[in-house]
Amino acid sequence: MRLAASLLTGVVALASGAALSADAAGAPVAAPKTFEPGDRMSLADGWTVYRDAIVPAERFAAAGCLLPDPALAAKPVSLPDIWGPALTADVTTGHGVATYCIDLVLPQTSQFLALSMGTTRSIYAIHAVAKAADGSVRDHLLHQNGDPARAQQLVANNPTAPVIALPHDLRQFRLVVQLANHVHKQGGIVDVPRIGFLQEMDSMQRRASALPTAIVLVMLVVAAATLVVGRSYDRYGGHVIFAGLAAATAFRVFFVSNLVWDYLPEFSEARKYDLEYLSLFLIAPAYYAFIFYLFRDGRVLWIDKLIYAVSAAFCLFALVGAPFFAPGTITLLREPFQLLWAVIALSLGTTLVRTLLLQRNARRDALVVLVAAAATFGYEVLSSMKVVTSSMELSSLLIIFVTTLHVRAFVLKFRRTERERDELTHNLKEANTVLAARADELGRTLQLAEQASRAKTEFLATMSHELRTPLNAIIGFSEIMKHEMFGPLGNARYADYAKDINESGSHLLDLVSDILDISRVESGTDSLNEEEVRVEKVARQVLDTVKLKAERAGVACRIEMPAGLPSVRADERKIRQIVTNLVGNAIKFNVPGGTVAVTLACDAGGYSIAVSDTGIGIAQHDIPKALSRFGQVEGHLSRTYEGLGLGLSIVQSLTDQHGGRLALESEPGRGTIVTVILPPGRCRFEHARAVAGAG
Repeated sequence: MRLAASLLTGVVALASGAALSADAAGAPVAAPKTFEPGDRMSLADGWTVYRDAIVPAERFAAAGCLLPDPALAAKPVSLPDIWGPALTADVTTGHGVATYCIDLVLPQTSQFLALSMGTTRSIYAIHAVAKAADGSVRDHLLHQNGDPARAQQLVANNPTAPVIALPHDLRQFRLVVQLANHVHKQGGIVDVPRIGFLQEMDSMQRRASALPTAIVLVMLVVAAATLVVGRSYDRYGGHVIFAGLAAATAFRVFFVSNLVWDYLPEFSEARKYDLEYLSLFLIAPAYYAFIFYLFRDGRVLWIDKLIYAVSAAFCLFALVGAPFFAPGTITLLREPFQLLWAVIALSLGTTLVRTLLLQRNARRDALVVLVAAAATFGYEVLSSMKVVTSSMELSSLLIIFVTTLHVRAFVLKFRRTERERDELTHNLKEANTVLAARADELGRTLQLAEQASRAKTEFLATMSHELRTPLNAIIGFSEIMKHEMFGPLGNARYADYAKDINESGSHLLDLVSDILDISRVESGTDSLNEEEVRVEKVARQVLDTVKLKAERAGVACRIEMPAGLPSVRADERKIRQIVTNLVGNAIKFNVPGGTVAVTLACDAGGYSIAVSDTGIGIAQHDIPKALSRFGQVEGHLSRTYEGLGLGLSIVQSLTDQHGGRLALESEPGRGTIVTVILPPGRCRFEHARAVAGAG
């Protein structure tokens, strides 16, 4: 723009008082200088605007840009001239009409010149009013996308004027621009018009379209490549988020840069703006999700849900609701959405500051994102202040720069995640090696323990079997001596000794039998000899057997049961052993004058054998000890009751063999209730019904 100052001086001088008809001699005004390649004529100053009026171009032919009509208020204005930020029906705030006029004298050149209007976001008609060689005034319609006078009934397909070729002989003319805006909330001339060589202007226009096209393609390729790469990883949520951000960026560039009209010339302007705002509503949550993927590792807070929900509502309206409203209604959402952007910016800023201060390993990522955000924010501020010219080339370069920074941040995050995963995998492998070694050691220890246990069991079984033979002889011979079956012993004390020998041998035989039973169960050699068993009959026989023992202890025994009890399919010898051990314990740990009750019952839960006593009882914390093998509540140094503590353990083992369960309830000083419950499948209800019917 080497001729900018001189060209603008000539334009302003002409616009301040010169009119096409005022030159009486008809001599053209000499151009200050010829156009040179690369020169641009910026039409920023010297304009006159008539707001809320579409003034016919021919009216400017004689009177110049300042019309002597009191009904039309002329106002000087510099471009760009954006009407307003809100959606109303008034021209000063976005919707309405206006007519712009400027007098131009172009430098001399042998090449064709062109006019670039840029964005108008309106239905427009561009006229050039010039004097012909014969002195007549001609109105050249340079370009239009519709009749501004009928704009409320029209929906323009493309509100952005292309590069307009000027007639070769048009060097001194009056430029009249008629605008009518009823779709977008910002009307007027958005960019500064320029005049330059047609070939250069057309080349710039093609480049302005090529850059966004390239960016859209690159963003789509980045999105697709990210998804393809992410599929090879177990956790590819970050890849999906980044691909979504890249796709949203491509979508926004496609609609904001007007590429849609390059590929779809008949696309509706109103629908184009709906999708442009949809791209804004999409890119906000996508960027938000991407940043928090980088620095929050997947944690979702209530503020995240709020932002996503509000963004989804905006997107739903833009995609589905907006077509049912008047054209341009979508633009009402710009200011409300800016509030959401403020919330997003505050949340992101807080996260980035916290990351910089507290997360040393993520500081590089945060710095990269901060640089990208600062570049975007700085560009928006400088372009709004007109410090830098808002152009598609610069915007495209900014998008490429910011996207590159985001790719860098994503790669840093991904590499850090991969490094952490590798370290975790290495640690897990080391831990697995240690655990495997410990498992082998524990396996060997368990094997030795099992061998020792089997050896103990085999020893006990062998010893018990070997002890029973001499014990039977001792018991038999002492029985003969106690009853003096072959004649008197000669001294009364011999009879007492024989009685003691017999009782001690019988007690020792009981202990050996208990140990042998436990050994058979533990070794797995003991099996059930199942048959039909009347438990009540077995219980009566046991009570008859221990009757003498109960009388000596001063304990009364009784049996309680309802009529018609079924038989059970079980091993009768082991059922008898269960009842004998339970009743024996109840008598042994009872008090003089106490009672022992055997209660039998059968219901849907199974067949229960409950033995209760009124004896000393067991404390709650001692119950596990009482149920264990060789477990006795008393200490070995203060023993009051005889026995090895195998009674309840044997009952537990025999109950398990029958698929039943054992329950123990006790309270010190109030007695104990031990209940054996056989499964319902062992009850023979048919037999019970037959007995009841016969009765």
